[in-house]
Amino acid sequence: MQRLTIRATILAVVVAVAAGVVTFITYTSPKTQPPQLTSVATAHQYGPVGYRDPAAAISPDARWIAYSEGRFLRVRAIGGGPVTEFAPATAQIRHLSWRADNKTVLAGGDLYDRVAGTRTALWPNRTDLLAHDGPVAATVSNGDLLRQAVWSRDGEALAAIVSGRDGSQLWTVSADGGSAHVHLLKSRATSPAWTPRGDVGCIAAVAGRLRITIPCGSGTPVRFTPDLDAYGPLAFSPDGAMAYVGLPNSGGTLDLWAAPTDGGSARRLTAFSRDTYGPSVANDGTVLFKSQSYRTAVAAAATDGSALRTLATFQSETPSWDPTGRWIGITYGTWRRVVDDANYPDIAQEVGIIAADSGQPSTSPARVVHDSSSEDQSMCWSPNGKWIAFHSHKEQSDDVWLRSADGAAPVRRISMLGRGAETGWPRWSPDGRWVLFEGASRQTKRSVLYVIGVDQRSGDVTADAAEVPVSGMDAEIGHGEWLPDSTQIVVEATEAASEHEHPGLGISPDGREAAFIAPDAAGFFQIFRLPLDGGQPRPITTDHSHKTQPAWSPDGRRLAFTVWEYNAQLWAIRP
Repeated sequence: MQRLTIRATILAVVVAVAAGVVTFITYTSPKTQPPQLTSVATAHQYGPVGYRDPAAAISPDARWIAYSEGRFLRVRAIGGGPVTEFAPATAQIRHLSWRADNKTVLAGGDLYDRVAGTRTALWPNRTDLLAHDGPVAATVSNGDLLRQAVWSRDGEALAAIVSGRDGSQLWTVSADGGSAHVHLLKSRATSPAWTPRGDVGCIAAVAGRLRITIPCGSGTPVRFTPDLDAYGPLAFSPDGAMAYVGLPNSGGTLDLWAAPTDGGSARRLTAFSRDTYGPSVANDGTVLFKSQSYRTAVAAAATDGSALRTLATFQSETPSWDPTGRWIGITYGTWRRVVDDANYPDIAQEVGIIAADSGQPSTSPARVVHDSSSEDQSMCWSPNGKWIAFHSHKEQSDDVWLRSADGAAPVRRISMLGRGAETGWPRWSPDGRWVLFEGASRQTKRSVLYVIGVDQRSGDVTADAAEVPVSGMDAEIGHGEWLPDSTQIVVEATEAASEHEHPGLGISPDGREAAFIAPDAAGFFQIFRLPLDGGQPRPITTDHSHKTQPAWSPDGRRLAFTVWEYNAQLWAIRP
């Protein structure tokens, strides 16, 4: 059994993120093409890794919009004007709901007051709730209950769906948390929404199909044409006659539809190239929804910033070099569609290879390395070029997998952290004996580094995955890279919360410099190089685009990286 003693050099990347920029653009469609669409805001996200689905909602009086950018909540008049900003939450805001008073927003268990500009806990003195469904008692934590809770139309109650051991649970709770009722559903359910009559509807699995059910989880779903699965969030018109929901199109993305709640023909409201979904409805019938604008492309530049060029015109990220410097491994695919999220981890993300020196940018992978129905990403070669390690959720895992570079040997899993461990990007040691990767600690559940022994000649595992101790810093580990001696690593650690998750870092082949990501004076995330023996960082890139995931070429002359842009456009429509 091999043993390895590693000394870690910590490169602490503390990123301060500038406030998001809100745009106001009005588009008036021709009179022959109603209804009118109005673009009201743009929610900016600060990195291509991590959660990429900002929450948004319109206030009941149709005068205000609230939306999230990572941990930040923004509130602004729908017609434009200054943005009310709040202190950042402790975690990303993935859901929000307006109360009937038009000034209070519930997000992640906290109440945001747009008038006072304050954030306070909804139930600061409660940790969990107890309720009964007949003789059966159920307990839920505040965190689980409030993660996706929605206010009733009068603001006196909340509804939420919680995952239980035997299925979903629908909870309805008084605004003060003093009383609660739970209904144990017989199927999986999501996206609770109050109807004008005071019922709670939702999307539930009925006979293997995702259906709108009113009341939530009832055996009789809403029937409408076209007969397509429904994807939330879900919202109802003020009179309850229509349900607004996402339905998949032939391209695998979602369009927003208005479906009659008493059955009949549904009406498509949008036809964008990306997902349109996430409806919320004001009392006057105005519907707010969002559309995605997500772009990533692998590029490269000389280490002095010159010769900047795009290497792939299709959606691609997480570049890594083969030992010869002729090929670059990439992650590619549409990635993070709502349809994918609903079937997570079965999402459109694969690993492949493109040429590093093609005369024109690649329009597709030159070779596919792995394309399971699940998440595949972040490949790297062994130093001798015989093996490729990559991250995958294949076969309900969340681990590092191995395949031969020529495809002759079967793909097999080499780490066994299991689902929920969120293993990161594998990196092979220069001596070919170890694979380094990030994952959740079995003891603390925090993000740490692991090494696993692998013989690059045979591909055999020589030592089970073991945690790498990193002393002297209480921080989340995001990524690690080897130094040339194969006994030292440089660690990317986050000491302060950042909206740009897992930016990665690269190490020069001689081990003298690190390439890392930080914002420039204009707020664009750029690549900087830093001498590891001390000195000031110097910018490599300066153009007005966001960069992430730098990877140094084997000859030390170039850096490959991902150029990214992710926004969610918020639209108002009067169906």
